[in-house]
Amino acid sequence: MAAPEGNEAVKLPKRTRDLLARMDKAFIKIDRLLFRLGQQGLQRMTSSSVTELRALAQTAHNAAMIKVEREIDTLATVVTRYLDRDPLFSTDAYMASVNRIWLLNNQARRRRATGALPADMKDVLGQSRRAYVLRAEALVLQPVGAAGWVTDTDYVGVTVYMWSIADGRIYQVTNAKPAIYFGTDPRTLMRQSISDYVDVTISDLAHGAFTFNHAKEADGRLSLHRDLVVESAPWRGAEAYRALAARDWIELVDRIRSGELHPVRGATGSLAYVEPAGWGDLTVDDKQQTVSVDVVDARGASMRVEVTMRPENNSLIDNLELLDGHPKRQELLPQGLFGRARVSAGALTFFPMTFIYHHGVTLRGAQARQVHEIHLSLEALGEVEV
Repeated sequence: MAAPEGNEAVKLPKRTRDLLARMDKAFIKIDRLLFRLGQQGLQRMTSSSVTELRALAQTAHNAAMIKVEREIDTLATVVTRYLDRDPLFSTDAYMASVNRIWLLNNQARRRRATGALPADMKDVLGQSRRAYVLRAEALVLQPVGAAGWVTDTDYVGVTVYMWSIADGRIYQVTNAKPAIYFGTDPRTLMRQSISDYVDVTISDLAHGAFTFNHAKEADGRLSLHRDLVVESAPWRGAEAYRALAARDWIELVDRIRSGELHPVRGATGSLAYVEPAGWGDLTVDDKQQTVSVDVVDARGASMRVEVTMRPENNSLIDNLELLDGHPKRQELLPQGLFGRARVSAGALTFFPMTFIYHHGVTLRGAQARQVHEIHLSLEALGEVEV
């Protein structure tokens, strides 16, 4: 990689020059590995391939290419699943990881060729720690969905997706705990406070509107810091879902396609609210390790609501199975779904996070409450009274 024109590089501090040199070497090493992966294919992968990927992730880290490092770590995990014959392995996930690494590496190389410095390339390189910015104004937020998850690094957590009507954005509030102490069931976190400094439980946050004062935000993620003050706010109801709603599956595909134009930026544009006109029967695919049900829109077009069989999805799958054979199926069917849409293997699929009921339902438990949302990986349809 040639240095930028002029003597700008000579004037840079030694630390910056060394970092740029490591970055130039990382570009080449990453390209070589991707080329070799394409040549040998998955069938020739071995444990040595995983070791090589881990080493390359360290190379990317030393070059301050944090986004690439994380994608390489993800690729190493996917390859490990393939070698272990893990049913959760997905060829789509493998190809997506390789493509993202290639895109990020080439975008960083092009920016570097223009003379950009690491400080000017954080949108491509990423940061080891997010820089949270204090919001001058209060944020009034209402939950539109929530999901539990477990990471490959053994953390269990819950993310609540909250909509701001004022600026038309989704903000994420996340609570994560070590699985070694809290297990791998995200439902155990629902009665926990969202942080040590805020006396609001995750369950309360997932079912009410709140004002966040002194909020700190980075890329839509809210920091649960010491000075954050969270207070109840007026409920806005269906207004919170209006901007997220897709009228039919064609509009949903258009939304996904617009996000695909910027694949490096992530897939937040695929979060959506839909109202199915009809529901099919539950299908279990033991080979693909998925549970699915087809839903249709007002035009009769079909979309597959699909969930992968993973431990953190057990509650979600139980809810879909209960709905399929419940004597009050029609009453329990929601008016809307919040989740993430994507196109996979030529089919439109939807990962459901939350059932939405326009007129509200009673959620039994330690404290029965009237709610409009049932978060499928965190709450039980068996505890719902229509």
